[in-house]
Amino acid sequence: MPSLSGYERLSVVGSSGRHLGRVSAVLFHPGEPRVVGLQVDRGSIMGVIDQRPRFLRFDAVREADEATLAIDGDSLPGDSAGERALGFSWDDTVIWHRMPVHTPDGDEVGTVHDVVFDGDSGVIEEVRVSTGAVGDMAVGRLEVPADLVRGFDGESVVVEAGYAELQATGGAAKAAASGVTALKERGEQVADGMLDVGVAASRALGRSLKSGMGRKVIDKMKSLMDDEE
Repeated sequence: MPSLSGYERLSVVGSSGRHLGRVSAVLFHPGEPRVVGLQVDRGSIMGVIDQRPRFLRFDAVREADEATLAIDGDSLPGDSAGERALGFSWDDTVIWHRMPVHTPDGDEVGTVHDVVFDGDSGVIEEVRVSTGAVGDMAVGRLEVPADLVRGFDGESVVVEAGYAELQATGGAAKAAASGVTALKERGEQVADGMLDVGVAASRALGRSLKSGMGRKVIDKMKSLMDDEE
């Protein structure tokens, strides 16, 4: 089953095998729990001038494997055509990766680590939630099935309260969600600090950004978070 982590950094190729760019983000519907598109970085011209990223509708993907994602034709479609087909602007789409996760009552659960979705419709199958670097190591990440995921509410991904009864990948989800872990004082500081940084950065940068500076900050944040995993 396709996943957010599996799609990020895939090479996008045309019908003849021509390299068109690389997936830099998976884009979700503004409110519904489904993938609607991909942000594709096209690199730079002569290694000097950065090209503006392009946006590709998810249903334009012909096939994908572990290294490449293929589309029909030998050029990326225009952004306006995709927006007309979707019925909303690419700026309204949301990057769920590292987005904060809350319950409907506003209780903090963690941040989105990964999302598994249907390869044809883009509808999510499961959201994998990180509860912090140390919490993940102690009890694993929380695996939330689609029927408990409401979608994006403008600030965070919302999951139903029933998530607390689920099993995490490495132990009891209740322990992970409530922070009931046997940690050394330094370990607690690291875990809390990384979760706070992840949530703050996700709120500020979680939406689809077209500015070069915004993309660089996102990439740096991902790099720092990945180093903790």
